[in-house]
Amino acid sequence: MSWRLVVLGVALLAALVAASLESRWQAEAFVVLFIVGARVVQLLLGGGGSADESVRRRILACGVVLLIALAAAAALDARRQAEAFVALLGVASLAYVAALRLLDRLAACGPGRPAGFPALAACLLLALVWRVILLGSAPLVSDDVYRYVWDGRVQQHGLNPLETAPADPALAHLHTDLTRRIDPTSAVLPSIYPPLAQRFFLGVTSLHESVPAMAVAVLACDLLLVGLIWRWLAATGRGPWWVLAYAWHPLVALEGAGGAHVDVAGTLLLVAAACALSRRRSLLAAVGFAGAFAVKFLPLVLAPLLWRRIRLADAAVGALLVVLLYMPFLDGGRLPIGSLDTYLAQWRFNGPLFRWLAAATGTAPVIALAVAAGLAMAVHARRTRGRDDAAAWAWPLAVTLCLAPAVYPWYFVWLIPFLAPAVNWPLVAWTLASMLTYTVWTPHLAGDGWVLPVWVEPLEYGMVAAVAGWTWWNRAGAAGSSRRG
Repeated sequence: MSWRLVVLGVALLAALVAASLESRWQAEAFVVLFIVGARVVQLLLGGGGSADESVRRRILACGVVLLIALAAAAALDARRQAEAFVALLGVASLAYVAALRLLDRLAACGPGRPAGFPALAACLLLALVWRVILLGSAPLVSDDVYRYVWDGRVQQHGLNPLETAPADPALAHLHTDLTRRIDPTSAVLPSIYPPLAQRFFLGVTSLHESVPAMAVAVLACDLLLVGLIWRWLAATGRGPWWVLAYAWHPLVALEGAGGAHVDVAGTLLLVAAACALSRRRSLLAAVGFAGAFAVKFLPLVLAPLLWRRIRLADAAVGALLVVLLYMPFLDGGRLPIGSLDTYLAQWRFNGPLFRWLAAATGTAPVIALAVAAGLAMAVHARRTRGRDDAAAWAWPLAVTLCLAPAVYPWYFVWLIPFLAPAVNWPLVAWTLASMLTYTVWTPHLAGDGWVLPVWVEPLEYGMVAAVAGWTWWNRAGAAGSSRRG
C-alpha cells in the first residue's frame, strides 16, 4: 500500500506541475491530475490500520482534495471567471471542514503522540505546495499589492506615503508599469497603512520592486506563522495537528501567497504576542502586540487581554515602540493616519450591520460602537477565559469586524490562527463564507461598480447564523444530557 501511494504521489506531483504550466496540454494535464488525485484519495480512504491511522489517512485525503481544488482555482482567471473560482473554493472549504471534523476525532491530537508525525509532515508539505502554486498567480483577487509597491517606492525617494497620493501629477515620474495599476479611486488618496506596514513595504521594494517579491515576503511570514502556531500549541500542551486549522485554511493561502496581503505579517506579530503571553514573557508580548498594531489598527480591541498579564514597564516599552515607528511619518504636527478618515467615511463593502445602523445614526457612532464592542468582548474574555484560550483572541476581532464599514476577506486572516483547537464553528463558517465576496468582480467588470451580487450577503451571513444556531443547539443538548445524567 505504501509503495502504491509513493508512486501515485509522484504521478500526482508530475500532473500538478504540468497543470500549473501554461501550455497547449494544460487541459489534458488537469484531467490527469483529477484522475490521479481521485485514485490517491480512494487509496487513502481504503487503507487499513488502527483507528488513529485511519483518521490520519482521511485527513491526508482531505489535503489532496484541497490541493487539487486550489491548483484548479489558481489556473482560472479569478476575476473574469469569478463564479467558477468561488465554486472551486467551495470544494476546498468542504475539504477543510471535513479535516477539522476529523481532527476532533484524532486521538493523536493529544500531546506526546509522535506516531503520526510523518503524516502531519505530509499534510504541511501539501500546504506548502499549494502556496507555491498560488504564488505564481498573485495577485489573484485584489490589487492592494500595487499600492504596497508604490508606498515602498516613494519611501526610497524620501517621501511620506501617508502624505502623498499616487495620482499627484508632480509624482508622475515615480510611477512604473506596476504602480500605474493602482485603482483610480485609491490613487487619489494617500496611503492608510500604519508605520510598520510601511517599513515592510520599504524593506521588500528595496530588494526588488515586484509583485513576486512582495508575495514571497508575505509567504515567508506565513510559513513563520505556521511554525509559531506549532510552538504555541506545544507550549500550551495542545496537539500539534491543530496547526492545520491555520495552515489548511483556503483563505490564508489565497490572501497570503496568492494576494500578498500585509495582514499576514501583522498576524504573525499578534500570534507572537499570544504565544509570549502564554509563556509569561511580558516584554515579548508587549512588543509583539505593539508591532501588530503598527501593521494594522484592528488588534487595538485586544488590548484588555494584556491587562495585568504584562508588566507596566513592558507596556510602556510597547507604547514607546509605536511612537518611535510613527516619528519618521510626522508632518507638520498632523496625526499620521493618511487617508484613514476618508476610508472610514466612504468605503463600504460586505458590512450589512454597519449599513443598517449607519443609516439611522451616521458613520462615526457605528465605528465607535465597533471599537467599543470589540473592547467589551475582550474585557469579558479577560475575565472568563485563560491566557492560553485562543477563542479569547478571536471573538473580539470578530465582533469588531461584524460592525465594520468594510469587511474584506483578507481581514479574516487575523482570526484564523485562533479558530482551534476548541473549534469556533461560527467563525470558521464566516471566514469561509467571506470568500463568496470574490464574486464582486462579475458586476465590477460588467461596469456596474464595486457592488456585491444581491445573493452574496444573505447567503454569507445566513450560513454564519445557521452554524451558530446549530452550535448552540448541540451545546444546549449536551448540557441537558449532562444534567439528566
